Amino acid sequence: MKFLYIGQYTLGTTSRMRGEALKAIIKPTIFEVIDANIPFFKTHRLLRSFGFRYKKGPLINNINKYIVAALKQETYDLIWVDKAVFISLQVTKQLKSLTKKLIHYTPDTAFKGNKSKYFYKSLLFYDYVLTTKSFEKADYLNHIEKEKLVFIPQGFDKNVHYPRHTFQQKERKVLFIGLYEPSRGNVIKALLDHNIKVEVAGKNWMPFIKAQNSVNLNFLGEGLFNDAYAKAISSAHLSLGLVSKRFPELHTTRTFEIPACGTVLVTERNTETSQFFNEDEVLFFSDEAEMVDKISVLLLDDEALQQISQKGHLRATTSGYDYQSQLLHICTHIGLLNNA
Repeated sequence: MKFLYIGQYTLGTTSRMRGEALKAIIKPTIFEVIDANIPFFKTHRLLRSFGFRYKKGPLINNINKYIVAALKQETYDLIWVDKAVFISLQVTKQLKSLTKKLIHYTPDTAFKGNKSKYFYKSLLFYDYVLTTKSFEKADYLNHIEKEKLVFIPQGFDKNVHYPRHTFQQKERKVLFIGLYEPSRGNVIKALLDHNIKVEVAGKNWMPFIKAQNSVNLNFLGEGLFNDAYAKAISSAHLSLGLVSKRFPELHTTRTFEIPACGTVLVTERNTETSQFFNEDEVLFFSDEAEMVDKISVLLLDDEALQQISQKGHLRATTSGYDYQSQLLHICTHIGLLNNA
């Protein structure tokens, strides 16, 4: 089987994690990768920023030219595209002409955010479209048939997201890794106001951190990826799995990565997170007051902390939430393994 994977393939990206999982599952005779990050980062920073925001300009041209130039085979049995927001209709048609199956996957929003006219026009050329956003199903169905749409929850990589610390080695703190949003800042401030030690990492946190001027707040940097990301989560007793409020997100990769690393997941209680975990496996909350009360009590109870972290870890790692299990199920469902 000749398999082409197109997506971000920098070490630590979830796109690469999925690509490596698919490679192990399908075991193709030829596995080629076109790393979309290469033309992305070769584009001038200002043009890159403009292209990322408006989906126009040299960035789009550079990525599409790079993909076409990198094609090596006359035909492929499978082409899997991860996050096709920059790929033009013309290039999508060319990819479709080269393969028996063209599949798209994105862990991101495609209609409430990351809007792309290229992607919308190209959707009908994919044989299957995989989304992790249940709230966007209706948007997809405005472009493709129901049979082509496959919903898959977010996941984690069992080769990366696993406990790096024993319970005794963990620190009595709450961790959050992710982009700053006002709602997330409010959560962190509520913890600080109750003298709870917090560590954060991610972009756009510095104005918030300077405004707090708190000895209980530690900034770990803008970027923690791969092993550094997993080690940071594993080092804390509790870690926040906050969802974005920019769109109606109900779960995120953190929902599974945190308990997989052996740390107590602190997350909003909603229809999706309640399906993934039971009340004794994670720390659910409905508002900031409930969250602070529960965390304050739990940080004083090592036995309860350890029990929840163990139960959450067991649930995350035995319920098929890892990429390998998820993608094996998907590959079977859409008939990829029959052609391998």
